[in-house]
Amino acid sequence: MTADAPAAADSESSDPGQAFLREAGDIEIEAFGRRFAGHACRFDLGAYRDGLFARYGIELPAQLDRAVPKRRSEFLAGRLCARRALDRLGAAPATVAIGRDREPLWPPGTIASITHAGDRALCLAASDADTLGLGVDIERPLDAARAAEIRGLVVDADEQARIADGFADPAAGLAATFSAKESLYKALFPQVRRLFGFEAMRLVRVGPQRLDFACAEDLAPGVRRGQGFAAHYRFDADGGVLSLVWLPRAA
Repeated sequence: MTADAPAAADSESSDPGQAFLREAGDIEIEAFGRRFAGHACRFDLGAYRDGLFARYGIELPAQLDRAVPKRRSEFLAGRLCARRALDRLGAAPATVAIGRDREPLWPPGTIASITHAGDRALCLAASDADTLGLGVDIERPLDAARAAEIRGLVVDADEQARIADGFADPAAGLAATFSAKESLYKALFPQVRRLFGFEAMRLVRVGPQRLDFACAEDLAPGVRRGQGFAAHYRFDADGGVLSLVWLPRAA
């Protein structure tokens, strides 16, 4: 799992959902001087059936009417993780609807982020009393071919040089940077409210479990050119990476 090991396995081993959900449990991630609580799982695409939405009490949204089973299974696993992560915050049970820009609409008083990669899904949640933005992303290891395919899309020549200097394995460094930029997008979207590309955030420093970025353009009144942002990152034993961006709310 691209996070701390889940605390408990899925307990519903005797019902049809057990074939779909595996290794589900609560997680804790330490970053930015605090602990972030969430929930993570693995899921089996081959065991997915549309009826699992009703079985787990999750609404199958109209936006997924034409979605392929892979997308539906990712959505279900992500929403199941989100439900438990929000429950850990003490949030009242609520449907996490989809916004006009396909973003999750979190219950009042909460802010969260969902990610999935391969057969893994994860959600972290926090109170919006001290959190302005939260973004989490997991990525599988990049092989040489995939790294070559996306390198020019994700980073420029200067960023590539920083990755080469800061990581023993440039492909792993590219995966961490790619993941961090995805987390930055998620954390900043509530302020920016529009799509922006990888070039909008430039890698300026590589540190132990930390990547520093500078905003390359004005994105929103509170997100200006030259403004700095940090991302926590960590690798799994299998080379997968998790990144986390937390934007504290000003006191």
